Amino acid sequence: MKTAWIACFALGIATELASAGTLAGALARHGDADVTALRAQRTEVAARCTLGAVYAKRHDLSRAAYYLTDCSAAELPLDIGIEIRKIDRELKKQLRDSKLSTLEVITRPPGLEVAISGLPGETFVAPATIWIKAGKYKLEAIVDGVRVVAASVEVGERARVPAILELPVKAAPSRQQRVDFAQDNAAEASQSGPPPAVQHKTLLPPKYQGVAEADTTQLLEDPLAVRSGPARRPRAIWLGVRLGGGMFDDPAVGARAGMTVGAVARLAIAGPMFVAARLDWSRRGGESPDAIDSLAASAGAGATVLDRERLAVALYGQLRADLRLADTRMMAPVGRAGIGLAGGVELALPATPFTVGVRIEQGLSTLTPGVRDRAIVLELGADWR
Repeated sequence: MKTAWIACFALGIATELASAGTLAGALARHGDADVTALRAQRTEVAARCTLGAVYAKRHDLSRAAYYLTDCSAAELPLDIGIEIRKIDRELKKQLRDSKLSTLEVITRPPGLEVAISGLPGETFVAPATIWIKAGKYKLEAIVDGVRVVAASVEVGERARVPAILELPVKAAPSRQQRVDFAQDNAAEASQSGPPPAVQHKTLLPPKYQGVAEADTTQLLEDPLAVRSGPARRPRAIWLGVRLGGGMFDDPAVGARAGMTVGAVARLAIAGPMFVAARLDWSRRGGESPDAIDSLAASAGAGATVLDRERLAVALYGQLRADLRLADTRMMAPVGRAGIGLAGGVELALPATPFTVGVRIEQGLSTLTPGVRDRAIVLELGADWR
């Protein structure tokens, strides 16, 4: 008897290890065949959590979020548990940073199977929270394989929307009965005439008096929900103006404060990459009368390294050519044409036309014999984008 018990225990351990090894292999491969096999076993917690992790590796965030529900606290085999919990943590961060919205699906009665047009071929048991892209979707409740009730819901970007599916209540069949009160009323005298005047209002609620009430079955809008405006559609061409102030320096006279005024343009070329051009005026070369007015044109390229709804950051580099509006400075001849390098970083607020940036300029040609100028400027701008 003891030997049989030990054999059964060993067989159970071996079966569990074999199953875990199969799940680990599916998690490593995360192919179409693995998805099909895991979906057939999704009633088991380990298989369901593995399926969610596989969907996360396949960048299907909506299905991954649903199947990884409560997997962080679930008891999972050692060879997959650590990786699944890591994937679950990373998925939660990706969901927070994404533009997906949450759809809170509730059914009455609870526990109904629900299908949504945004996830073809997928069903889930309500109540459930579904992460999904902004759009208009159709929800259908399924009972015994039959779609019994449907509703449409519109989801905004980064919103939290409730949706309720309620099955119609079936009326109980009526039974006809015959009641005879002749014997009970035989001893009572009949009364005639109008009924007495009503001195007090009835205490019955309106719904028991046949008075129609307001329809409360419609979804209520959450007053505390975070609402975003329509999605920003980036333009291929940006135009703007810049007003800057900073320090202008060259070895002949030292650093001084100054300002610059310019017009800028940006043209998107591929993904985050763009070409950028600029026309500006600045005053260089020290205080008046030694200062030199400069008209410059710059052209180059850059890339948007961060693009969020509330903040965008771009880096750029340009080749700068300028025309100096002076012949001499402190008895030294001024090079009328110059060339240099410029670069900077700009922080744009996409919900507004405003931009803040830092620009650095370094002359390659000389301003006066043996002297090259340079500048660092903090700029404020307004763009049409």
